[in-house]
Amino acid sequence: MGQNTLIFVSLLASLATSVNAASLFGPFPNAKYPEEKRIHFTPFHIITAVSNQGFTLKPVSGRLTHNSFELPDSYPLALVMNNYLAQFKNLNAEVLFQCEAEGCGDGWAMRDQLAPLITVDTSYPGAYVAAKLKGAGGDVYSSIYAFHREGSYTKVQLVTLEVIPEPLDLVEANSNFLQQGTQDVAMADRRSDDAQDSADHPLLGRMPGNYITRYKQTNLTQVPVIVGISAAGIQTQSLDARLTEIRYQMPERYSLFEINSNYAAAAQKLNAEQVFYCKGTGCGDDDALIKAMGLFQDDAEDQWQEYQLYRLSRPQGDVYFDIYSQGRYDATPGDTTLRVMELSVLKTDRIAINLDALNDAITQTGKATLDGLLFDFDSDRMLPESQPVLEVLATYLKQHPAKGFYVVGHTDDKGERAYNQSLSLRRADAVIQSLTQQYHIPASQLTAHGNGEYSPVASNENESGQALNRRVELVLRSDME
Repeated sequence: MGQNTLIFVSLLASLATSVNAASLFGPFPNAKYPEEKRIHFTPFHIITAVSNQGFTLKPVSGRLTHNSFELPDSYPLALVMNNYLAQFKNLNAEVLFQCEAEGCGDGWAMRDQLAPLITVDTSYPGAYVAAKLKGAGGDVYSSIYAFHREGSYTKVQLVTLEVIPEPLDLVEANSNFLQQGTQDVAMADRRSDDAQDSADHPLLGRMPGNYITRYKQTNLTQVPVIVGISAAGIQTQSLDARLTEIRYQMPERYSLFEINSNYAAAAQKLNAEQVFYCKGTGCGDDDALIKAMGLFQDDAEDQWQEYQLYRLSRPQGDVYFDIYSQGRYDATPGDTTLRVMELSVLKTDRIAINLDALNDAITQTGKATLDGLLFDFDSDRMLPESQPVLEVLATYLKQHPAKGFYVVGHTDDKGERAYNQSLSLRRADAVIQSLTQQYHIPASQLTAHGNGEYSPVASNENESGQALNRRVELVLRSDME
């Protein structure tokens, strides 16, 4: 008995006699790297003819099984395909079409037609056969494609499709849902996660479920806002204003669309005028935009950003507010920063100190409050408006080089006591550093001290009293005279 006969007999023994078995064909002898893919229901095209005009196709649909494996180089293409043809005959199948090599038409067209389930390697000769079989449950179609890579292997790929009605009862529909009203997604309250000593601005509250990750207030500063974006770059306008900056972390259940639409709706309720708006890549590079605004915020994705700037008019001075929101690569929300800017002017009358007044205060009481020394909110960074006070102070110290002084920082009683003490000391140090570096006052003449909240000069129960308690004093040291 020859080798081909032995293979044929063993294959016959392994094949099922019913096309309703789990697989139409059993395993091929010496098959390697078997793979199987099942698709519950799909349309599929069977090739039934080929001509210069292309392929004639028979559309079918049903439950599909795709098998593939490799055979050793000793299995020629004709032997493989003849074995399957023999089994089609054994199963009383109707062979719809078969071809080999050039008879299959253009190799690239064959590749495009059979993709993506069946891979055609146009570098090697291939063969194709398609057949129709009768099963107990209905028609079954089978197509087989194989190519032989000389000196390496024979690749075999089989598609079996059982014709069944499209299963359209897989999804259960709940008609009771249509009788219900729209229900909002519940958002847990996370105010307890707010940054210390932070609060919503009275003008615009928060959306449910978000919390504050950064809070900053500055009595008077210059705030850059975005007023235009063009090929030339980002155009900004600087506002002299009282600034409240609040950065919110939004729940992932919100979309950026919902976040920005809600802020836009709130602006409309306030009858605010929209000054500028941009969205996505229309805002340009998000890192550049963040830097232009001076925000403390990480960059995210250019396509998931949105900026809105509004203006409100009032007798006491205009109010601007802007909103910058970001999203991650999957469009879930990241940080949203709200800034409220109350336009103001520098109150030069706050600087009540002059050389004569400073000299009189030290002579009479041994200390003087350095009104007009202004710091950024929650920071030891002095504002530019403090410069005239430093000049008066430097002049006085140079006139009294033999005297020593304490520079004492004070705070209100908001926040932790230890933090307030540290902040007051850092502010005192900042004053000394400016005097020694800018005006060359000897460091030995000055000693920094932080008194925190322990020596108020007014009540901390109101904002005006708190403002008076946030101060720096110059105190004469009699032990150095």
